[in-house]
Amino acid sequence: MAKKELMTAAELLAKLNQNPEFVAREARRAREEASNVARFESLAAPILQDLRALGVSPSSLDRLAHEYAPLSTDIVKVLLKWIPRIADDYLQESIIRSLGATRARFDGKPLIEAFENSQSEGLRWAIANTIAEARPTGVVDWLIGVIQDQDYRDARQMLLLALARLAPKQIANDILSSVFDQFPGHAALALAESGGPRELALLRAKRSKYKGWIKKEIDKAVRSIAKRLISIPYEASESIS
Repeated sequence: MAKKELMTAAELLAKLNQNPEFVAREARRAREEASNVARFESLAAPILQDLRALGVSPSSLDRLAHEYAPLSTDIVKVLLKWIPRIADDYLQESIIRSLGATRARFDGKPLIEAFENSQSEGLRWAIANTIAEARPTGVVDWLIGVIQDQDYRDARQMLLLALARLAPKQIANDILSSVFDQFPGHAALALAESGGPRELALLRAKRSKYKGWIKKEIDKAVRSIAKRLISIPYEASESIS
């Protein structure tokens, strides 16, 4: 039997463009995308206007962090002002991700409220990531409560790293150890930054229970803690590659 010739991308596209259903579907998708872009730009316009009043003119709101990092205190104030005024998840996420690019200290209350008011997994992840990166004030007690509240389910994952960075080490380590089996990979990632001798022993004991990316995170955490605790011999029961 003759070997079937492979179709090039251009040939495949040409063939698809002869299919009326494909052409109609692509046209509909393009219209929806254009509509979403126009809607986002319309919603973002007053925020960009406030930023321009500061002499800040990003090419788009999504590009703010790339073009003006680290964000100044005045830029942060504008973004925080707009978080509770925005109902659109994507726009809120864009604002909140931008806040991760500041070194300025700011009150984390708007981020807490946005997290509590949203059911969007993507938005909650972005909020948790920004809390971990920007380290806002006034969030530690909230982090402690949320992480131990199982009603929040997987929304707690990225908050573990924020807890390790913001809470007193012993408090953070106690809580991270208590939820380890719920979120082993994320807990290991957090313990890599806050763990001590007790957590090093925990990670070594847990290592054999897991595979894949979780085991890799545990291995990295073991190495990080062991390096930090130079006085403790690093002799894992299993070799770590």
